[in-house]
Amino acid sequence: MYPAVDYLHAMRLRRPMKAAVAKLFERFDAVISPSRASVSYPADKNFEDVYPGISGGPPLIPAGNLCGLPALSMPNGFGENGLPTGIALMGPAFSEATLVALGNAFQSATDWHSRQPPA
Repeated sequence: MYPAVDYLHAMRLRRPMKAAVAKLFERFDAVISPSRASVSYPADKNFEDVYPGISGGPPLIPAGNLCGLPALSMPNGFGENGLPTGIALMGPAFSEATLVALGNAFQSATDWHSRQPPA
């Protein structure tokens, strides 16, 4: 639970954040980043137990969430211990069609979405 004053303060901060992100998307159709700061974690463990001290992903993702921006995450390979990695595409408000088209182009050029981790 959050006190109402904290919520209102956060909502006031959204406006300048949304303006800054809108300025970024004047120059770019989308931003590509890693989906996580690490490979995925095993399904039978908690992320914090496997990767203590590592955040879930790049700061761009929570900024996009706060600003209400669309994003798309796709597999792009395997890393440590054969665990999957991913990339995230984020775009300006109402750019879902562009993100899906970019994701489709990526998946048409690669086969990561059809691969399974090594057993």
